[in-house]
Amino acid sequence: MTSHKEETVTVRGRNIRLFRGGDGPPLLFLHDPFCPAWLPLHEQLAAQFEVLLPIHPGFSGSEVGFDQFETMEDLVFHYLDLCAVLRLERPVLAGASFGGWIAAEWAMRYSDSLSKLILIDALGLRVEGAPAADILSLDPGAMREAMFGDPASALATESIPDTPKADDIVSTILARRTLARFAWQFPDNPRLLRYLYRIEAPTMILWGERDGVVSIAHAKAYQEGIPKSQLMTIHNAGHLPHIETPEVCANLMIGFLGRT
Repeated sequence: MTSHKEETVTVRGRNIRLFRGGDGPPLLFLHDPFCPAWLPLHEQLAAQFEVLLPIHPGFSGSEVGFDQFETMEDLVFHYLDLCAVLRLERPVLAGASFGGWIAAEWAMRYSDSLSKLILIDALGLRVEGAPAADILSLDPGAMREAMFGDPASALATESIPDTPKADDIVSTILARRTLARFAWQFPDNPRLLRYLYRIEAPTMILWGERDGVVSIAHAKAYQEGIPKSQLMTIHNAGHLPHIETPEVCANLMIGFLGRT
């Protein structure tokens, strides 16, 4: 099994929690707001890539004053600065959910800084007739229903318990506060859709067929808007297929990244 380590990286005076593991071409993974940790998916990817998993500013371990982060573009610049610190040149960029939104905004502006792009059930788009769910207003049961293909599974109840464990309460509050700041009420950027054509990096869009947060209509909008893109749907998975079906996602991602 591939080992990974946790470290603290300083980015322009800000301390950022970072997981990394594996050896090979760099793959920068921007996490979802619900499971900011090294996951089985990352372990599988680390067999062929150096996987770097930074924790977003404002999440547990990367607490940063919000006066420095007012817009999504501030987060994009943060990750460009992180790449400079880590000396990453044209990494693969993957992002899930909220992390997928950041990845799309980054690729829209600075596509030539990336080798390839992977979006996993990405937030960010405003799609007519298919609004994203306001997940911050849902109770835990409704959230599991929206986010998991099998909301009654042990994985779903462990990821989103009715009552967070005492050790997880602070990290949960921080995650929700950060998501609320950038996705207040409805998680989208009404201008993002019109500029997807600027993403020149080859792109894979992975989507859970049973996503109740951002429907498959968002996946199709991303595919139609990004010129060099392909869409792969994952059967019986919800908003977090990289957590529900890590082996399937890893195989699809590795297959995509192995093609020139």
